[in-house]
Amino acid sequence: MNHLTDRIRAARKQAGLSQADIARALQISVSAVNQWEQGLIKNIKLRHFFALANLLGHDPQWLATGKTFPLTRQQALTSPLSDDPALTNEEKLLLHQLRRLDTTPRKMLIKFLRALDDTYIGSDQHAR
Repeated sequence: MNHLTDRIRAARKQAGLSQADIARALQISVSAVNQWEQGLIKNIKLRHFFALANLLGHDPQWLATGKTFPLTRQQALTSPLSDDPALTNEEKLLLHQLRRLDTTPRKMLIKFLRALDDTYIGSDQHAR
């Protein structure tokens, strides 16, 4: 994959997302995403580019150049362990939606999920 357009398309497909999914997540038009993949837009806004890389679960440096670069010492110290599984597409979409929430609804959702997890764990223990 020698071109940015190829990497965007391949990463989108690998993530199992449509152009409409990308557009909705980044709050842009579907035609803009299509133009990125067709190479009709040469300069993607940085905020969109980094959001796209994050949504697709790829390093922005790889998306931009096709090359991966060695981690800096700080990145290596803060990077997840290599044996951790990568996020699934569903988890990426959930994380993206969570990040879009304002502080209060985000805290409420996290509280709800914790309560749901406690309920599930409690019922699982009673079943034993």
